[in-house]
Amino acid sequence: MKSLLTGNEAVALGAYEAGVFVATGYPGTPATEIIETISRYPEVYAEWSVNEKTALEFASGVSLSGKRALVAMKHVGLNVASDPLINLAYTGVNGGLVIAVSDDPGMWSSQNEQDSRLYGLIANIPVLEPSDSQEAYIFTKMAFDISERFDLPILLRLTRAISHTSSIVNFEGERREVYRKYTSNPKKNVLIPPYTSKQRLSLQRRMEIFRQEIPSIGLNSAENKGSIKGIITSGISYQYVKETFPDVSVFKIGIVYPLNIQEIKKFSESCIELFIVEESSSFIEDMLKARGIEVKGKANGLLPETGELNSFLIKEAFQGNYIKYGELCRDNHAFLCPGCPYIGVFSELHNKSIFIGGDIGCYTLAVHTYPNVIDTTLCMGSGISQAAGYSISQGEKAIGVIGDSTFFHSGIPAVLNAMYQKADILIIILDNHTTSMTGGQPHIGTGKGLRPDKKRLLIEDILYSCGVESVKRIGAYDLRNIKTGIMDGLLTSGISAIIIDGECAVHKQKDGFCYIEEQECNLCNSCLSLGCSAIIRDGNSYKINDRCNGCGLCIQVCEQNAIKKKYINSIYR
Repeated sequence: MKSLLTGNEAVALGAYEAGVFVATGYPGTPATEIIETISRYPEVYAEWSVNEKTALEFASGVSLSGKRALVAMKHVGLNVASDPLINLAYTGVNGGLVIAVSDDPGMWSSQNEQDSRLYGLIANIPVLEPSDSQEAYIFTKMAFDISERFDLPILLRLTRAISHTSSIVNFEGERREVYRKYTSNPKKNVLIPPYTSKQRLSLQRRMEIFRQEIPSIGLNSAENKGSIKGIITSGISYQYVKETFPDVSVFKIGIVYPLNIQEIKKFSESCIELFIVEESSSFIEDMLKARGIEVKGKANGLLPETGELNSFLIKEAFQGNYIKYGELCRDNHAFLCPGCPYIGVFSELHNKSIFIGGDIGCYTLAVHTYPNVIDTTLCMGSGISQAAGYSISQGEKAIGVIGDSTFFHSGIPAVLNAMYQKADILIIILDNHTTSMTGGQPHIGTGKGLRPDKKRLLIEDILYSCGVESVKRIGAYDLRNIKTGIMDGLLTSGISAIIIDGECAVHKQKDGFCYIEEQECNLCNSCLSLGCSAIIRDGNSYKINDRCNGCGLCIQVCEQNAIKKKYINSIYR
C-alpha cells in the first residue's frame, strides 16, 4: 500500500501498526500532528496530557504494564520531560516505549534551537533519526521492537523539515497487537540506593549490547560511489546531500546514538577526504573526532552552526563560500488576529510602567503591536515566577501574564511558589478556551479532549486552592471592566488574579463586522492605536478591512461614535 504522508503522519502510522496502546504528549510545533493523526485510530488510546513530563510518566506506566506507548513533543518539551526520561534509562521498559521529539532548526516556532540528540548522550539511550517519511514509518515500527529487545526507551529524533514534508510511504496496513506480562520487580523499578548503582551498571551493559548489534539492525547504510570525497550525514541532511552531490559516496546514519565506529571507519577508508553534514549542532562530528576520525564539518567552519540547512547552503559551503548562518526565522512579524481576545488587555497594559513577565503562547505576538508590552518570554510557566522574583527583588508590584493551557502546563507551581515567597504580583490569565498557538487543541480547562467524557477544571478553583483570595473573571471584550480589574489588582496587596475570558478568534463564530462612517470620523487615531490588524490607514482615512470579526473593541474606544457594527443577516445577537 502507498500513501503521501508527512513525517509526523508516518510516525503515527508506524506506531499504530506496531501495536501502540497509548499515544500522548503536549501540543508543540513541529510535533503536534503526531498525536492528532494517531487519535483517528480507535484501537489507540490517544489523548493530550497536561505537560510533557506527565505525558512521559503516564506512558511509562503503560509500558510497565506490558503495553506499548508513544510520547510526542517538540524539543523544548523534552526539557520538561527530561527528569523521567533519564531515570527511565535506568529502570528500562516492559512494553516498548518510544519518545518522538521534533527539533526546530532555524527557530521558526520556538524560543531556542537545541539539539535533542544530546539527550541520547545525557540519558545514554538510543537515538534514531529518519531521513524521510518512509524511514519515519519504518524507524518508528522498529523502535518499539528495539525498545523491548534491549530494555530501553528509544528517542526518535525528527526535525521540522521531516515532520512537515510529505513523501511517498509504502506501508503494510496491518496492526500487530503486542502485550508483555507485568511482573513486580522493585529492584529494577524502585530507584533508591543501592538499587540505582546496579541499574546504572545494567544500563551500560544494555547499551553496549545494543551498540554491538547496530550493524545487524540495519538502519545505517553506505553508498559507495568510488569518489575521493565521502560524506557522512543523517536525517533531512541526507536528502540535501543526495540532491547536491549525487555522485559522491555517502554514509547515512540512522542510529545517531550510539555510533557504530567500526562501520564508519570502514567507510572512511574508501575516501581521501571525509566530511560531515548534519543539522543543528556538531553532534556526530564531535563524537567522530573524539574517536580519532578526521572529518570536516561545522566545527571546522565548513557549515553554519546556527540555522536550518538546505541544498543551496551545502553547495555553497563545498565551493568554499563561507556561510555564517543557515536559514533563520528573522522577519516573521505576525500580529494578533483581528478580534483576538488578548487585544483589549494588552491595549490597556502597554501604557503601564511596570514589569510584566510574559509566557509561551500566541499572546507574545502582542510585542509586534506594542513593543514594550511585556518584558520577558522565557519558557512555559516562567512569566509568573519572573514577576514574583522581580517583585521580591525590587520591592514593587509586578505582573505575570500566562495563557490558559500554559497555566495548567506549568503555571500552577509558579503560583504556589509566588505565594510561598509572599510576592506582590498581579496574575493575568488569558483564557481563550484552547491551546491556540499549536492549532487549537483542547486542555483540561476546556472539559474537552481527543477522547470524550473529560473532566473540566476551572482556573478559579485552582487559584483559590493555591491561596489566591482575589480572583476575577472578566470578558475579553469589556474594556471598561478590564481597565478596572487591572487597577484593582495593582492596588491589591500580595497576589491577586484576573482571568480574561474570550474564545479564540480563529474558532469563534463571526456574527458581524465593524465599519467606519467616514463623515463622522475625525481621525483621532483611537481605533488605530487599539492595535487591531483589521484597522488600517488608507490615505487620509481609516478603514476596517474584511478580516474584522466584529468583536466591537474599536466601537468602545471611538469617542466620535463613528464606528458601527453590522450583524450578519441583520440579526442582532
